[in-house]
Amino acid sequence: MDFCNRLFNRLFRTDSLSVAARRAGYVSDQNGIRNRFLRESGNWQSHLQNTRNFIIAAAEKVPEKRSVAVLGSGWLYDVPLDELAQMFESVVLVDIVHPEPVKIRAARMPNVRLVTADLTGGAVQRAMSAQSFDEFSKWLPGAASAFDFGGFDLVVSVNLLNQLDIILCDYLRKRFKTDEAELKNVRKMVQQNHINWLPKGRTCLITDYRQIDIPLDGSSKIETQLVYADLSQTPPDAEWDWIFDTNQRYSDKNNTIFKVMAVCF
Repeated sequence: MDFCNRLFNRLFRTDSLSVAARRAGYVSDQNGIRNRFLRESGNWQSHLQNTRNFIIAAAEKVPEKRSVAVLGSGWLYDVPLDELAQMFESVVLVDIVHPEPVKIRAARMPNVRLVTADLTGGAVQRAMSAQSFDEFSKWLPGAASAFDFGGFDLVVSVNLLNQLDIILCDYLRKRFKTDEAELKNVRKMVQQNHINWLPKGRTCLITDYRQIDIPLDGSSKIETQLVYADLSQTPPDAEWDWIFDTNQRYSDKNNTIFKVMAVCF
């Protein structure tokens, strides 16, 4: 009965954040990730395994293993949930939307808990309530973390940093007709806030930081910056390539590779 009650609450609970996430496009984006994973599963395996291995290695070094928070847990493709649940007394999965299969899986694991939070610090809901882009921009510097990092022995930000600004900025562009120059400041601030909020000495960060588009016609590759936050104080412990899309669905007429970095700080 307890399992059924917990499962019901997780499947059918709705709130303003869930509505905002759907309106802003987070649900459709999550479905898009699943579809791309199904198309590219063979090409993604190296990246996913590298991510899981790095998280496990970081967890093994933590002296106290009472609790771990995983930010941007999503579909759990890149999260070694079983291993973390065995290593830690408590595992908290944090995302703005939790897919239904993840809710069901977590409900069957007694030491795993789901938390729904806007890891942009409330920027998603503020973008919807603001009357102008200028109003939103003035609010953003004072944003505070919507998630309490205290009490965790390890906090994992998993392939999230670059994702924090993408859907938000797409929404702002459509709603307020903003240009990329204005949005660049938003991207930098949202990402920098995330870095600043992560607890020092207890963080494992994995993020894609550069996009490489390889044209099918053989012309020169195109490189795009993805991370605008200052990571100069956190040189990577590991780096690898993520073969992200080979069906030219992410970037027209191009295959896309992401450069990924992983660091503990």
